[in-house]
Amino acid sequence: MKTKSLVAALLLSSCLTILASYPSTITQENVNQIRPGQTTEADLVNLFGIPTTRFVDLTHYTAIDWFRSVPAPAQSYIPFIGPCLGGLKVEAQQLTVVLSPGGKVVRYEVHSSLNRLHAAGQAATGYAK
Repeated sequence: MKTKSLVAALLLSSCLTILASYPSTITQENVNQIRPGQTTEADLVNLFGIPTTRFVDLTHYTAIDWFRSVPAPAQSYIPFIGPCLGGLKVEAQQLTVVLSPGGKVVRYEVHSSLNRLHAAGQAATGYAK
């Protein structure tokens, strides 16, 4: 019984540690720190946490993506009048970054459903996909 409790406590503490280090939103301040040609994937993980998706193409360029959304407020679940009470004001954020085979940012784009974030950048490497 003690072993099961110990294992459960260890699993719970590791999950809480991961959640505590997981950024809940993509902030303009962090986006402004991205420098095409200089910022690495490790820098991005430090700023935004573990990416939602990661893809490497045949030419060894890497595309990584972070997607965050804020849960809908409780009033959005009220039938008929929920949207009138602000239930449709849900923010979704997406950050997409392309890295060169050497691991540096080639270009990035950030989008927000409420238009709170504004940024896009591209290094002068000529990469266009």
